[in-house]
Amino acid sequence: MLDAVPEGAKIVCIELVEGAVALPEFEHPENAFYVFGPEDGSLEQAVVDRADAVVYIPTIGCMNLAATVNVLLYDRMAKSYQQQANNPLDQGDQLIRQSRDTNNLLQVK
Repeated sequence: MLDAVPEGAKIVCIELVEGAVALPEFEHPENAFYVFGPEDGSLEQAVVDRADAVVYIPTIGCMNLAATVNVLLYDRMAKSYQQQANNPLDQGDQLIRQSRDTNNLLQVK
């Protein structure tokens, strides 16, 4: 697997491992190659040893792989938007109207 890391990419392991950085404090590298631990085991020590960063998602218990990938990628997107002048997260109701299902006409009153 390590042979597949693109040149110049930083290896970021996502795993519940002592000494890892909590996701809220982690700064995503611009060019990251994310490696996720399996649901029923752990990454090999050799992979963790080669990592530029090891990150964990602070939860009680572990999450399944799909949930972990979703949380990590959302965190990356949200943090990258915070650095943009035209932050899509600042669009509020306009973004909601563009993104929601056509049958969803709910409003907070």
